[in-house]
Amino acid sequence: MLISTFSNMPKQPVTVRGPLKFKDPCEDYKILKCIGQGAFGKVHKARNLKTGHLVAIKIQDCTKRKFILWKKKVYICMELCKGGDLDNIYMCTGSLKESQVAFVAKEVLAALLYLHQKGYVHRDIKPNNILLTDTGEVRLVDFGLMSRIQKGKPTPIVGTPAYLAPEFVLEYLSGDYDERCDVWSLGITLLELAEGRLPLQKMRVPRLRERCKWSPAFHSFLKDALTLNPAMRRSVEVLLQHEFLRNVEHEPSPLKSCGHVICKMGIL
Repeated sequence: MLISTFSNMPKQPVTVRGPLKFKDPCEDYKILKCIGQGAFGKVHKARNLKTGHLVAIKIQDCTKRKFILWKKKVYICMELCKGGDLDNIYMCTGSLKESQVAFVAKEVLAALLYLHQKGYVHRDIKPNNILLTDTGEVRLVDFGLMSRIQKGKPTPIVGTPAYLAPEFVLEYLSGDYDERCDVWSLGITLLELAEGRLPLQKMRVPRLRERCKWSPAFHSFLKDALTLNPAMRRSVEVLLQHEFLRNVEHEPSPLKSCGHVICKMGIL
């Protein structure tokens, strides 16, 4: 599992000697069609003019001096995930198999473990923010709402309402929430991928509708992830040891065929 935005960062600090010189990114990349749009900018497919490699470039307006700018815009070059996002995938291929859901769960939990150990919460886990490469590898993206874990500090409600943990809504005035809000959002995401739709809003505790279709291990995993009381909800570390993820296969990826479907359809 890779956290897409961080995947190409150097492991050691880089010393820059002399003044930084910026140039027009279009001298190195040909900006192609827009493949996504969010609250803070647009993502374009682009081609490296020297190597011919395809990449994804996010372009957004920004006037803050701490960013490297070109004409008051930030250019963020990233890996192009040709398999698309999981929202598009299940819309095209139908709901995922249990083995595929387990693979997504394990990969996203691995990324969240890294973030949480660094003291950060993602705060926007959902199918749109989980991408696939053309070989079915999982990438977690969009860290625009990521925040440091700060208990007791008032925080405005952010994120996508359908995936928000209940304590995030109830306790936002005091700011009393922690990294387990990501676990709840992941649980809702897995439920949606398995059934091809979000859980019913009238359900106090979201659960799978067709109980006989899924293994006891999957039911148990969702029960642990979707526990209303955050103090009783399992952490990322504990869920990574759950029996639901015990037999997840990585080679080849169980989502490889899904990534190929999006590539052949030419959506990206």
